[in-house]
Amino acid sequence: MILPTKFVLVALDIMSERGRARGRGRSRPVVPGEPSSEPSGAAGITAPTSETPTESVTTSSAPTPTVPSASDTPTSEWSTTETAPTVQQSAIRRIGGGGTMSIPRGRGLDKLAPHMAGMSIGEHREGRSRGPPIHDDSQRRSVDPTRVNFREPGSEKQGTSGELIPLIANYVRILSAPQWLLYQYHVTFIPDSIDSRKTRRELLAQHKGVLQDVAFDGQTLYSFNDLGDDYETKSFHEAIGQDITMQLHKVAVQGPESPNFFHLSNLIMRKLLELAGMRMIGRSYYQFDKKVDIDRFSLTLFPGFETAINVYEGVLMMNVDLSHKVINNVSIYQRLQNIFAQFQEYKLAQDTAMRELVGQIVITTYNHKTYKVDDIAWDKTPQITFAKRDGTEMSLIDYYQERYQLQIVDHTQPLLVSKPSRQNRRAGITGPILLIPEFCRETGISDSMRNDFNLMKELASHTHIEPTPRYQSLMDMVNTINTAPRCRQYMSKWNLRLDDNLVELEARTLEPETINYSDRSVRYKQQEADWSRDGRSCRHLKPGHLDKWLVVYEGKQKPIANELINTLYNVCTPMGMRVEYPEIAELQNDRPETYLKALEQYCLNQQYNLVLCVLSNNRKDRYDALKKFLCMDTAVPSQMVLLKTLNKRGQLMSVATKIGIQISAKLGGEIWSVPIPSKSLMVIGIDSYHDKKRKQVSVAAFVATTNPQCTSYYSRIVMQTTTQELVDGISVCIRDALKAFFMQNNAMPERIVIYRDGVGDGQLQAVYEHELPQIEETFNKVQEGYAPKWAMIIVKKRGCSRFFAKNSHQLYNPPPGTIIDHTITHQNWFDFYLISQCARQGTAAPTHFNVIWDRTTFKVDHIQRLTFKLCHLYYNWPGTIRVPMVCQYAHKLSYLVGQSLHQDFNHDLSNKLFYL
Repeated sequence: MILPTKFVLVALDIMSERGRARGRGRSRPVVPGEPSSEPSGAAGITAPTSETPTESVTTSSAPTPTVPSASDTPTSEWSTTETAPTVQQSAIRRIGGGGTMSIPRGRGLDKLAPHMAGMSIGEHREGRSRGPPIHDDSQRRSVDPTRVNFREPGSEKQGTSGELIPLIANYVRILSAPQWLLYQYHVTFIPDSIDSRKTRRELLAQHKGVLQDVAFDGQTLYSFNDLGDDYETKSFHEAIGQDITMQLHKVAVQGPESPNFFHLSNLIMRKLLELAGMRMIGRSYYQFDKKVDIDRFSLTLFPGFETAINVYEGVLMMNVDLSHKVINNVSIYQRLQNIFAQFQEYKLAQDTAMRELVGQIVITTYNHKTYKVDDIAWDKTPQITFAKRDGTEMSLIDYYQERYQLQIVDHTQPLLVSKPSRQNRRAGITGPILLIPEFCRETGISDSMRNDFNLMKELASHTHIEPTPRYQSLMDMVNTINTAPRCRQYMSKWNLRLDDNLVELEARTLEPETINYSDRSVRYKQQEADWSRDGRSCRHLKPGHLDKWLVVYEGKQKPIANELINTLYNVCTPMGMRVEYPEIAELQNDRPETYLKALEQYCLNQQYNLVLCVLSNNRKDRYDALKKFLCMDTAVPSQMVLLKTLNKRGQLMSVATKIGIQISAKLGGEIWSVPIPSKSLMVIGIDSYHDKKRKQVSVAAFVATTNPQCTSYYSRIVMQTTTQELVDGISVCIRDALKAFFMQNNAMPERIVIYRDGVGDGQLQAVYEHELPQIEETFNKVQEGYAPKWAMIIVKKRGCSRFFAKNSHQLYNPPPGTIIDHTITHQNWFDFYLISQCARQGTAAPTHFNVIWDRTTFKVDHIQRLTFKLCHLYYNWPGTIRVPMVCQYAHKLSYLVGQSLHQDFNHDLSNKLFYL
């Protein structure tokens, strides 16, 4: 890679009590030896959330500092009986999105609300609709969406069915009776070269006598003093020996009812956590004095908290949860050394290093900032020079020695390349950031670490916290903030106080579902939500058949392969599957080209129901090559089985049973069902995955049901680089899925429910403005006059909400089927939380559902119950999962394409779950 001559060096920034910047650590051109150019703020990275009901681990770390004591507990000045005030409607919205939204019963974002107001959708249909019509483009530009209240009067958002259960939520009410006015100023620094938030705060602090009781985030200043519309003053910059002019321009006058109070509240909370002795990395705060060293795996784990303040059902509350940061104590330089020691060929070692390190997050040891590795500059070394501001040249070797007193040992090591973050680009930084591998540590959990069972078990023992200790940790944090002298003093100037207890509420638990097989029905235990034992010998509703199939294995694997074939026959026959003896392809070795040659010889001349390959290991290049050939060239469902899985002592029968169920589903079989009251319903799941090989391309997977029982499926993908490509692709997918539904049922579905996963908060506007109108137009294009009643529901798995059920003795995880649709939901959304799984370790993680569009005329109970039912129909697991099955199927499909295929699959496989 040929890098631009302009690059960025990373400056030292020790975290201070003044607060930290949000987002990734900022980097920009630095004048060596100039402290004022130090950026502020370091960020962590959240590891991918698994589909298990336990919480995830976030990653990153920093060295342990001296932590201020927070043990002093003076008498509280506030009464514990004080109640939380109701916040005015005008305080419900939040600048920049992410806050509560003014939308009728679950209809999306308030800032998007006016886009729905003008355009009618088909002809008027009977029944109460939920959600406004859509604006045309001219109206869309003329309305301020942040000021529109679009709530339909009388629309319901709470269900009534189910058994009541008392819960505790990880939310804390913020008690306040403020009587102040807050003046908001935009601060301009002249000269404008002072980018460091830390330095800006220090310059501002020179005027504490005038700018009293200030909250400052680097650009926006909140002060209790009215300084007039414009105010100018000077501060002395000691590092450069120069006066800096500060110009303050009044932007607004804020009160506690102001929408900007959200932003201010989060700044206040950050400060309180710092005063309580914690340090911020990214958006969360960590207790460095409670770090855990896992020496066996050279890891360090930091416990901490993440918080967010918002208005929930008219009450200002703070959501608080535990967070963990992980850092690998082995330097990236040592990682490179280990990789190159494994290979004699230099190019192969480079490719391996690129594959393992690019995309990972690293933290620098000298300023504790995190960066994403986007490339490795093999042609750059620390010996390169850069121009200082005075025009002289300096090498990176001399710079780190002078600036940080760090000596670079290997002067020939390559450099890591990190593209500038959004904050960097806003500051005018466009060149790459170059990092020294010796001074970088990897954060997070890599794929190789995830495959290490013992390592993950060790991490889980520290991060998967049971309900009672989690609750106690949250209460300790709240008590520390309420009682520490410095925290109390800081809150008193804002007239704020946290409630002494977490929020308590009543939820509802839905009844367990009946699982229907061909020969009998199964009822599972509610606390377990697992019917694997009862269902293993049941006949499938519509079994897949192995009439003609091929088994491929290496010659020395013949005994275990034959045992697998015989066991599959024994377990699949009771399921209703026909299992004929397969054709055998016995190979001389396990090289990828040997497997491919055998598949070409057998599959190109005849059609098989399935190809089963026994693999000696999980070598990715071989797996990818086989999947590409079978999914794209020949359109044959395939099953890959690892040898180590078959060699588990005494478990072959259990393994073969799971493989048999999976094969039946891949062949288009229908394994089990649950009662679906609506007789003409299509359910669609959409999820996306970023293709790591084609960096600018994302894979959106689309999975739709094609029968009223929601047990047969039609699958497609959309390779997208722009929002328009996604919208156009989804329209084609819906059209083809409707045709598949019609071919199977001789009728079109009357109702369609779309579950949209893989949508970040910043993408909601694109979904609302682009996808919804396009989907509406698609229906009429498929068949003139066709106007189904449909809904779109945004699915969010990665939330910080946690709930604890309680009895007279202890706290425990709520049972599967628990619905929470009030108190901690958004006042102007139709949203709810669903706990659908049994958490066998740690605390259950609920899934958040936000109905942004609804014309189905379903009652609230119906939508909630339907969502829970659909969590039972994932054929890869005889139990409930966190999301409706179409979302999980879409996730599996997008992952296969993004990881292995990198292209569209053969559409002859669209009616089969070949990606399980």
